[in-house]
Amino acid sequence: MKILRGLSEITGTGPGAITVGTFDGVHLGHIEIISRLKEIAAEKGLCTTLVTFYPHPRLIVHGGINPVKLLTSQEEKLHLLDTAGLNQVLIIPFDESFSNMDYRSFIQDILLDRLKMKAMIVGYDHSFGKNREGTYANIQSLSTKLGFSVEKVGPLQLDGKNIGSSKIREMLQLGAVEAATESLGRRYSLCGTVIHGVARGRSLQFPTANLRLEYENKLIPENGVYAVDVEYNGSVFKGMLNIGFKPTFETGHAFTIEVHILEFNKDIYGEQLKVIFKKRLRSEKKFENKEALIAQLEIDKKKSLKL
Repeated sequence: MKILRGLSEITGTGPGAITVGTFDGVHLGHIEIISRLKEIAAEKGLCTTLVTFYPHPRLIVHGGINPVKLLTSQEEKLHLLDTAGLNQVLIIPFDESFSNMDYRSFIQDILLDRLKMKAMIVGYDHSFGKNREGTYANIQSLSTKLGFSVEKVGPLQLDGKNIGSSKIREMLQLGAVEAATESLGRRYSLCGTVIHGVARGRSLQFPTANLRLEYENKLIPENGVYAVDVEYNGSVFKGMLNIGFKPTFETGHAFTIEVHILEFNKDIYGEQLKVIFKKRLRSEKKFENKEALIAQLEIDKKKSLKL
């Protein structure tokens, strides 16, 4: 897959089938859109191009007030799009100036003049351009005048509910990682660097790796204890992850993300880990003493090993 990081990198693009969007999470609904895009491209002999934006528009619009937490970093998204089998992805730098471009100019100046668009695929609820006026109805009206086809892909549903990035974020914010897995088509994950903590886990015989996330806008699931897989140096280990404030030890309310890797004993400070969520085991709890906490950790460990 060719990655075009800005309009200046568009060169020699042939007639194209194009879709536009943020595609945060690259979930099963997005894959449905991409699959239809590839079908249309194959039928008409077109190049498949996905146009997306960086940073995410909701991190810029309205002065960045109440910015969204994201399911994927840009590099995670690009990796997932690569596996989806696209010919190319165009990443348009998104700033306040670009946010004021109306949908007609966007279609004419970028999609038609630069990318030679012949066919466009849009999601059922997607719109773009200033004030989000680039709705399916408006694009369809414009397509007849400018000579390109446009098709809307209806919502993909799971248990009678539409799959969408916002819904998946809500699931994760409730700790419903298994439900999120079904909509994503894969398990949700976090990547980070192992940093020094207070080493309390070692005194409990449950040493943990404290993580500093690679991407500051990454959505962190609800506080609690999770059964996870841990990818490290090309190998996968079972583990249990704690997200939260460790209330048993009165740590001054310092928020941490720390993982105990089962049957593992290596010094990995400064190394990169990827934790992959399988199941939320329980919420955080303040225990009466260290012994009660250790007893609960043993229970958590048994549950994690069974998964």
